[in-house]
Amino acid sequence: MELQSGSRFSSQPLPGAPRRPRPRRCPDGGGGQDRISALPDDMLLQVLVRLRCTRAAALTSSLSRRWRGLWKHLFELSFREIPLDAVDAALQQVACPTLSRLEIEIPERHRIMDPARVSALLNAAAGLAPADLVVDVWGHCKDHEIPIEIPCFQRATSIKLRVVNLYLTPPAGGVEFPVLERLSVAGCRFNDMNMVEMISRCPHLRVLEVHKCWDLDTLKVHSPTIEELIVDGWLTNLDIVAPVLKRFRLQATMERYFNVLFSAPMAEHLSWSFSFHHQNIGIGEISLWCVRGLTLQTKESAHVLQLDIDFAVRILSCSIYLTLSSSC
Repeated sequence: MELQSGSRFSSQPLPGAPRRPRPRRCPDGGGGQDRISALPDDMLLQVLVRLRCTRAAALTSSLSRRWRGLWKHLFELSFREIPLDAVDAALQQVACPTLSRLEIEIPERHRIMDPARVSALLNAAAGLAPADLVVDVWGHCKDHEIPIEIPCFQRATSIKLRVVNLYLTPPAGGVEFPVLERLSVAGCRFNDMNMVEMISRCPHLRVLEVHKCWDLDTLKVHSPTIEELIVDGWLTNLDIVAPVLKRFRLQATMERYFNVLFSAPMAEHLSWSFSFHHQNIGIGEISLWCVRGLTLQTKESAHVLQLDIDFAVRILSCSIYLTLSSSC
C-alpha cells in the first residue's frame, strides 16, 4: 500500500508482535468488514505515532482488542505530564528494540527527590537506543549528592537534557557519543571541566546549547565541528575557538571581572547580550559607574555595539551606539 507521501507499508506482522484475529464483520450485520481492524499493524502504528502521546496511544486499547498492546511497538514514544512511576512501568513494556525518538517530561509537581531514580531513568532510556532523546525532569539538589553520570547513547544524533537542580557528569572511561550532532544541557549543575570533557566526547557535534547551568563559570568551547552555539547563564570567562562556527547567540550575566577569548573566523550571525550588576568603572578602587548592558549583533553586514552606562547614584544614564565594519 502506498500513501500520498510516497511511503509504503508492508502487511507483514512486526517481529514479536502478537497474532491478530481475522477482520471482524461490521456489528450492524451488513456483511461489510471492519475496515480499521483490517489494517496491518504497521499502518495502525503510523496512526498511533501521530497522536504524539504514548498515554493516548495506550488508551486506544479501550476502543478495540485489535489495538491492545500496539503502543509497545511504537518507534516514537512521548511521555508528558506523567509521574515517574508510570513512566518506569511503561518503559519496561516497550517491545521496539530501537527508537527513533524518546521524549520524557516529568512535571515539576512530581519533583524527584532521589537522584538515583533519575540515573535509573537515563539508563533505561539508553537501553532503548533512541536516535532523538528529550529528558525534562526536576530534582532536589543537595551539596553532598553524588553526580549523575550521563550514560552513552550510541545511536543518538540529538540529546536534550533539562535536569533541573541535579548534578550531571559525562560517562566514565572516555566513552564517546559517536554520532551526536546536537546537544542541549539546561538547569543542572555542570561545571567547567565537565563541559570541556563532554564536548571532547562528541567528535561530530554541530550544535551546542547551554542554558543556565550551575557551577559553569568559564565556558570553554574548543571544537573543530561546532557550527552553532547558544548560551545563556552566569559567566566570568568566555573561551571560544571554533573555526567553522557560523551562529553564536549569547545572553549572560557577568561578574565584576570578565575575560573573553573569541576566535571564529567564519561567524556570520552574532548576537551577544551582557548584563552587569556591579559598579565596574572608576579610578583606582572607586567605581562610580556601572556598565548595565553590552550588546553586539550583526545587522546588514555590520557589527552594531550598544553600551548602556549608569552612574552609581542613578543621576545620569547614557547609551552609546557604535557601528563597526564587517571586517572587525
